[in-house]
Amino acid sequence: MDREAILLDYVKNELLRGRANNITAEDDLLGAGLIDSLGILQIVAFIDERFNIQVPDEDVVYENFNSVKALSDYLAQ
Repeated sequence: MDREAILLDYVKNELLRGRANNITAEDDLLGAGLIDSLGILQIVAFIDERFNIQVPDEDVVYENFNSVKALSDYLAQ
């Protein structure tokens, strides 16, 4: 399973808990109100635990977290 699929699975199952199973990697999670600041913190902790990548505070910005695809692209850098 690639990183984008893992992140999408985490968002669907852990953060949204079935509220929006039809989301795609391109959907705007923040703009649509699907996740909030607590959700971002949970994603950052998951990334650290699952991928052993620490996301610095200055990189926790809308552009990097607005969608699963944007997040996956950011992590690929």
